Amino acid sequence: MWLLLALIAGLGLWYWLRKQRRKIPAAWLGVGGTLAGAVLVAKGMPVIGALVATGAGLWLRYGAALLGRDEAPPAPPAPQAGRQAISRAEAADLLGVSPDADRETIMAAYRHLMARNHPDAGGSAGLAARINAARDLLLKSDGK
Repeated sequence: MWLLLALIAGLGLWYWLRKQRRKIPAAWLGVGGTLAGAVLVAKGMPVIGALVATGAGLWLRYGAALLGRDEAPPAPPAPQAGRQAISRAEAADLLGVSPDADRETIMAAYRHLMARNHPDAGGSAGLAARINAARDLLLKSDGK
């Protein structure tokens, strides 16, 4: 009986929010449904609880598309056209090698810095891009 009343109250709230043209908190509805399903399973109603939890999971996955808010993720920022090229001395300083270092020294310094500053390891994407540019510049100007 309480489940039926909760369902009717939820539908009424949904209808009222839609009529008011307010944003429906899709994530909160999904999380709430998942919790309600888990409570129903714990109280000895596994079939109904599983159905409620499955519906909540589907809502979390497809709810934004159903509400017309299916937007593509934002595109990564475009590289800046006004960015100045880095000099060979600045690249060598960034990698911590001499400007006339050989290929093995450059690569060893590059690997060491990228191990600490890679975005997947918690580093900055901008700094990793600068390290890559410094390595490319030093290796390209090395002529090897």
